[in-house]
Amino acid sequence: MNIYYAPPSQVHSQFVELTGQEAKHASKVMRAREGDKLTVVDGEGGRYDGTIARILDESIQINVKESDRTSYPHPEIVLGLGIIKKRDRLEFAVEKAVELGAAEIGLFRCERTVKENVRMERLQSKALSAMKQSLRAWLPDIRLFDSPGQLVDHYPDSNIYVAHEKINPDDPENRADGISTKSPQKMLLMIGPEGGFSVSEVKEMKDRGAKVVSLGPNRLRAETAAIAFLSQFL
Repeated sequence: MNIYYAPPSQVHSQFVELTGQEAKHASKVMRAREGDKLTVVDGEGGRYDGTIARILDESIQINVKESDRTSYPHPEIVLGLGIIKKRDRLEFAVEKAVELGAAEIGLFRCERTVKENVRMERLQSKALSAMKQSLRAWLPDIRLFDSPGQLVDHYPDSNIYVAHEKINPDDPENRADGISTKSPQKMLLMIGPEGGFSVSEVKEMKDRGAKVVSLGPNRLRAETAAIAFLSQFL
């Protein structure tokens, strides 16, 4: 199933308009024709099934036959991820976070950030592709923060969990797979960059109510840790 994206501004009561790369992909790559059936999501929970009414040079009009709204992810999981040095690994982490159901993604600088190489437009494009590939209707926001503390302060009502490799994984109280999802409305999962969090950063987050947890006995790359953490809540 090929799913296309149109922002809410292009969704109308009876039709949806595809423009830009979405229209180009449908008409030039997928060779869509008038009368073909398409599914469109608006990134805010809306899903629209319809047929192509018109194909113009730079847009496609789709007559809506059925529409549905998907509930916002619950519990709402925000992935906090320290900026990863290698761009392809950062993009991979963002892509997989979207596929695994993250509601939002917060990237942050920290003391051990080796090199900043953040291209927000490209990351947003990766997130969009991952949303469509995973059949989601919600497009996560991607935000950039100057520190872990600034990110934590942005989500004051969240249950905060910090993954750390020096926490004893043999104690059930420390394990991420023991986190309950029954009551929290929003969860903030924090993953450090390649060098991990500094002692002062961990203390700063604990002072804000964070619980430090283990993802297991093995030391994981940052992007692998993000996948392992989010996978606990599938």
